[in-house]
Formats: sequence, C-alpha cells, structure tokens
Amino acid sequence: MSKKIKLNLPITGKVLALTEVNDYLFNKKIMGEGFAINPKENFVYSPVDGEVILVYEAKHALAIKTDEGLQILIHVGIDSVKLEGRGFASYVKVGDKVKAGDKILFFDREFVELKASIVTPVVITNSELIDSFDINFSSSKAGDIVAEATIK
Repeated sequence: MSKKIKLNLPITGKVLALTEVNDYLFNKKIMGEGFAINPKENFVYSPVDGEVILVYEAKHALAIKTDEGLQILIHVGIDSVKLEGRGFASYVKVGDKVKAGDKILFFDREFVELKASIVTPVVITNSELIDSFDINFSSSKAGDIVAEATIK
C-alpha cells in the first residue's frame, strides 16, 4: 500500500522547478526529485516531521529523515558553501527531532545574495523510494503544503 507524505514550504518565497536551478546536480535531478525556492525571508522551517540526519559544517544545508524513510535535503543557495558558514546559523544538530514548521536555520539573505545565488533547492535524496511527486507551484508562504510524495 502506498503512503502519501506532504511537504510544507520551508521558506517563504517563489516555488521553482528544479530545472530552473543554475546547478547541474540539481537541475538534472542527480541529487533527487524536488523543487526550489527563491526566498523572500531569512528563516528556514522544517518541511516535515522527522530527525535531523545531516548539518553541513558551513550551515548552508541540512537533511531531515522522515519516519517513512524519505531523506529531504534543504540546500540554501548555490555556491553558498564557499561562504564557510558566514551569514548562516543553525538551530538544530544531528539527532534532533523536528516537527513540520519548526525553525531550523537562519540565513542573512541580503549577505548571501551578494556572494552566491539564494535559490534554495529542496530535494528527496532517496527518490527511488517514491512513485510520484506532485508540486504546488502556487505555494508561497512558509508552512503551505508545497508537495506530496507517494511512497512505493
């Protein structure tokens, strides 16, 4: 029996197709199925209930694993790793349990935008677990349901 997982929009902003991201690993979906956001605010909220399984040292990206096993990577900006954590603050660490809507990350949008792209991909890195992935491109506010993944 398949199960549906709803993903909330983690940052207020415009939802984009991954094909619009200026990075080969994301726009060719090599990293996984998902969407991107052109952020309008500085805070990132958890899109799902789950456990934090990865927080990059540069604080620009983190991953959350749902109880169903989906691994969701939120990567704030393109080339933002070169900022070496400047302009970022994480509110979570590996092993923390989070609920959809919990504040998990801060980034100084204006500072990051001066040095890198702020377009933020959100991808399911183990997309082989899903049958379908539907995106609501009209979502724009953090907490809106932006996507639904159907697990095999």
